[in-house]
Amino acid sequence: MEILKTLKTPGTARRRNLFALALILPTVLYLLVAQLYPLVETVRLSFTNTHLVRNSSDYIGFENFRTLFFDDENFWMIVRNTFLFVLVPILTQFLVAVPAALVLNSKIRFQGIWRGLVMVPWVMPMVVVGLMLKWLLDYHYGLINSSLEALHLIKDPINWFGDEAWVYATVIFASTWKGFAYPTIMTLAGLKGISAELYESAQIDGAGALRKFWSITLPMLKPVLLVSGIVTLITGWTKFEMVYILTNGGPGYATSTLPVYIFTNSFGSFRLGMGAAVATFSTVVVLVMAFAYWKYFMEKED
Repeated sequence: MEILKTLKTPGTARRRNLFALALILPTVLYLLVAQLYPLVETVRLSFTNTHLVRNSSDYIGFENFRTLFFDDENFWMIVRNTFLFVLVPILTQFLVAVPAALVLNSKIRFQGIWRGLVMVPWVMPMVVVGLMLKWLLDYHYGLINSSLEALHLIKDPINWFGDEAWVYATVIFASTWKGFAYPTIMTLAGLKGISAELYESAQIDGAGALRKFWSITLPMLKPVLLVSGIVTLITGWTKFEMVYILTNGGPGYATSTLPVYIFTNSFGSFRLGMGAAVATFSTVVVLVMAFAYWKYFMEKED
């Protein structure tokens, strides 16, 4: 009883609050220094003509955005590529992740090993995955072309990264393989939270496997799909390493995305102001998409 009285005293509560603030202070400082300040500075630079070589940094208003929207012949193609390389892999990742989670949640042999193997693409560094795929799909010496030729499935090697007919499919496949593990694990966690009694009741009512999936599994997984979808959207939208390593944005600008274009403008052409304008536009678009995605799921939930 004496301990409870001590905890209820104003002085103890004040010290407890100060201790809690001290614990979260490093995180708050990190967010301010490493997240908020770069974001604000990027927006500020987007309204200037900052150049890393000419040492200029004058305020020019919306001139950078006008140049991007109306004078840059590659910009809207790059925006289209970004949507393509983000939205399509998200769809394919979930098309793979949900069935994979259902299989991993069932009673299969070596269940723990299979769950561990699913995580391999996700935990591998992006640079390692990109270099590995670049070697496997090399035009002259790649294992994929050699195997397809040995099986007489193709006569000539396929230029996976130089032919526009193949490069889009190659990048989408690479993104799908690298990223499907995260929604798989999230979906598997969501499946663990679904009560078995719901399936038993549905079975008593005569519901089949497909009916159970549509009426029980998917509705119960909506919160998980919402969170994992937003995370996948944001991480995919800011993806730089995969495209840059595999294609360097080529051929030409055929596979360039907004993150790659930010790098090209900022550190290739040294136009830091223009690169900041691309980054600002990209940030606004992904925030609008994330909000629309969240709003859609919330309305469905209601």
